[in-house]
Parts: sequence; structure tokens; C-alpha cells
Amino acid sequence: MSGTSLYLSGVGARARLTQLEMLANNLANADTTGFKADSALFQSVLETALEDEHGRKVGGGLAFVATGPGHTNQEQGPILSTGRALDVAIEGPGFFQINTKDGVRYTRAGSFSVNAEGQLTGPGGHPVVGAGGPIRVPSGGATIDAKGRVLAADGRELGRLSIEEFFEPEKLVREGESLFRAPIDQVGMPVDDPHLVPGSIEQSNVQPAHEITQLVILQRAFEASLQALEADDAASRRLIEEVSS
Repeated sequence: MSGTSLYLSGVGARARLTQLEMLANNLANADTTGFKADSALFQSVLETALEDEHGRKVGGGLAFVATGPGHTNQEQGPILSTGRALDVAIEGPGFFQINTKDGVRYTRAGSFSVNAEGQLTGPGGHPVVGAGGPIRVPSGGATIDAKGRVLAADGRELGRLSIEEFFEPEKLVREGESLFRAPIDQVGMPVDDPHLVPGSIEQSNVQPAHEITQLVILQRAFEASLQALEADDAASRRLIEEVSS
């Protein structure tokens, strides 16, 4: 049974380590505009699946914990007023669209800039997708209003932000820089009447106090798993020495 307990201790330590890595990343991005917190999902796995005489799976065997796919919390973060002309936050559902070399990506980070070519850009310097294509900003600058219209200093409409929402936004795949990729089973739907807050940004939805508390708890659990692993390893060595002597 020592080999089994050794294995289970190792699986438990690995699961805690995965949680610790996610929590550390959340805390590192607590001040990142539009960042969404991750959490680990775990599932019970049957080490040995038994079969009956017809080859059908039946109950039995040893269950242990394995790390499943991560879960991204897509709840809205606090909205912070910046007074900056090209900052805008989405209040409610929806994502800004960003055009990257790998295709369209989605973000809640609405702190936009203008690149050397005069294009409105988002996270990572990637061009923003407008309702009619790329949005170009003249040297006189521009502002973004509550309807997502990008307006020149003289009031001309330069373009309109293209905003889409998803039925299951938690299934979007994180790609860094507060960008997400839509998997093949998720299709974006245009938000015709978005609720935007000009001159503001959506802050990270990470709750530092909660994450730090969880970090302390998990560190202790991880240390306990390592201690169990060391104890099982020592017991295995003693058994081998007794058998071989």
C-alpha cells in the first residue's frame, strides 16, 4: 500500500502546486487593467476502472484528485475614472475586439493608444477592430463616447468600437496581455447598444485580501503534502532494505 500512498501524496502535492501558481499569477496581475482571475478546478479520477464480464465499466478502484482545466472568473472588475480621452470601460457584458497576427482576440482592457501609423490600438499594441474596420486617429487626437464612437476634435466620427458578447464567456481561452481567444464552440454576438463609461478603465477583478488568505492556506497544505510524500518515500526505502537484507 506504500506505493499507492506515495503516488496519492505526489498527486496531492501537484494539485496544490497548480493552485499556488494560479494564485501567484492572480496577485501579480492585481493592478492589470481588465485582468480576470483564474482558479483551478479539480476532478475525482478513478485509478482503476473495473469491468464486468461484458466489458462495461463498474464501480470500484481507488479515487484520487487530478487537476482539471482552469476556470476564469469573468465577473466585472471595479471601474476607475482616469479622465483619459482614449480610456473606456464596458459596464455589463461584452468584449472589445483586437486584431492580432493570430486573428481576432477579445479583451476588457479599454486603455487605448495610437500607434505610429495612426491606428487605434489596444493591449500589446495590436490594432482595435472597429465596426467598419481599423480606426485611424488624426494628429489632433480623439475621444471615445458612451456609445463607443471614436470622435475627432472637430466632432467627426472616425469609427465605432466593435463589441461582442458570449453566451459562456468563462469558456474563452486566456492568451496573456488581458487577451482571450474564442474556442470553436463559442460564437461572438454583437452588442448593439453597449453601456460604456468614457474616460475610465475596468480594473482587475482580483481580490488581493482573499487571494493572500488562500495563498497562506495552500502553502500549508502543500507543505503537508510534501511531508507525507517524504514519509512515504522513507517507508518505501525501509521496506526495500528489509526485503533485500
